[in-house]
Amino acid sequence: MKNDNNFFLVIVITICVLVFYPALMKKVFPQFFPEPAQSEIQPQTQPEPGNIDNNIQVKQPSLISTNYVKETTYSLYNNIFDVEVNSPGADIKSIKLLQIPDPKTNTPTVLMDTQDMMLGVFSDTGLTDKAVLQNVERDETTVTFYYNHNSGLKIRKQLHLDADMYKISLSYEIENTSNAQQILEYRIVAAAGLENGAKVDERFNKQITILKDNKTIKKNLNNTAHKTIEGEIGLAGATLRYFSLIAVPLVRADYVYSYNPGANEIFAPTVIGIGTRGLTIPARETVRLDYVLYAGPNDHEQMSKLGLEVEQVRGSGLFAGLSDLMLLLLRFLHKLFRNYGVAVIGLSLTINICLYPLTFKSLKSMKDMQSLQPLIEKIRVSYKDNPQKLNKETMELYKKHKVNPAGGCLPMLLQMPIFFSLYGVLMRAIELRGARFLWINNLAAPDAIMTFSSKIPLLGDSLNILPLIMMAFTFFQQKATNTGHVNEQQKMMAMMMPLLMGVIFYNFPAGLVLYFLTNSIFSFFIQKNLTKKITVEA
Repeated sequence: MKNDNNFFLVIVITICVLVFYPALMKKVFPQFFPEPAQSEIQPQTQPEPGNIDNNIQVKQPSLISTNYVKETTYSLYNNIFDVEVNSPGADIKSIKLLQIPDPKTNTPTVLMDTQDMMLGVFSDTGLTDKAVLQNVERDETTVTFYYNHNSGLKIRKQLHLDADMYKISLSYEIENTSNAQQILEYRIVAAAGLENGAKVDERFNKQITILKDNKTIKKNLNNTAHKTIEGEIGLAGATLRYFSLIAVPLVRADYVYSYNPGANEIFAPTVIGIGTRGLTIPARETVRLDYVLYAGPNDHEQMSKLGLEVEQVRGSGLFAGLSDLMLLLLRFLHKLFRNYGVAVIGLSLTINICLYPLTFKSLKSMKDMQSLQPLIEKIRVSYKDNPQKLNKETMELYKKHKVNPAGGCLPMLLQMPIFFSLYGVLMRAIELRGARFLWINNLAAPDAIMTFSSKIPLLGDSLNILPLIMMAFTFFQQKATNTGHVNEQQKMMAMMMPLLMGVIFYNFPAGLVLYFLTNSIFSFFIQKNLTKKITVEA
């Protein structure tokens, strides 16, 4: 899987080609934009769970096992969720999001499903796993399990669906009926049974931990290494391209653990959980433990409803703030046009109009540089053996014609935060998931109109139209704009870059390709207008 550095490189190349090429490509080469350094997760030896007084032994949960057996399943549902809870473990087998259809099946999106192959979310070790289930009570939104343990503990474990929020609450009431205090260590699964998803989704699948001191730790969800993250845990779970499954402990939690249940084509390999050491239950007293699970879209409004700062998993800083603004603009345009394809075109035009002064200045600077190319070539020939004289004469030429060689680059760099924010929005906006436009059935996926029985070189296993349109338009754009002095190197790049653009964009979501195609067409007309203006002035 490509790392984020490669994706930043792709975006830089894309912007340069669509907006500023061909003059810029002769002078500026794309640079890597590495992602901010992430906190290193130091591998630690996972402690063997267990009860300090040996009354309750904590067993390692069965990860993926054919020995996993449930007695029955209870269904909970409201207007948001359809949740299946296994008995006797009171763990969540599956979560369906009733208000969010899956574009492939037009049925409710399945956020997670263990398919009876593994313990589910909210399964625990150290609390109910060695106890005996006595009774179960349930209604539409709540199920309560009652357990007894031979050490004298009585445990009440309850799962509840909160109304109008993507929130599932978990609570324990642990009563110590014995005459001696008991000290337990326990662990609770926060995320499991998540699907691997499509290839394009993998780079967004992250395990995330946020400590109470706001330190955020992310790693690839498909990482097979076993890890333990020590610290006072604020939240932990998994974020996907469109959704998150995040557990928030409302009690003390000491570490986050993750492990790989083994190679499997269905599940993302990592199971994530939260652990607590040294839970003291005094004699003849009752202790209450509370957890909240956010299981829903990566939407700021929905996440913030919980009041638990779950929205932090979406990121923060300049890019995140700009992305939220772009998403609000996209939603506003959708309200006007009632179609997300038209809204994406409108978003591209709106951004281009707002950035027109910078774009025009950049293009004009590059046109000026292009007009000086014959003179620069003469200087290079004349002073090819004298680098100092060559540099001096070149700078004198720039000064004489009042041309800034960096004038085409600076406006582009000022626009970079906006372009990166737009990239994030168009790649992750759930609004585009399943949205239709013309022949496109899903703006969040490539616009395949035909699927091949086997992979074809460069095309893969499908025929996608928008990237081919973009490639053809880029050929036309180069031919129409390269009317001045063009050397052999520029001619070669004019032939290769459209092909490169086709390869880069071929498997990108249709919404993203549609945005940049619109951007390219708009930039073409700016270039034509600029050329006409310069010709008239001359």
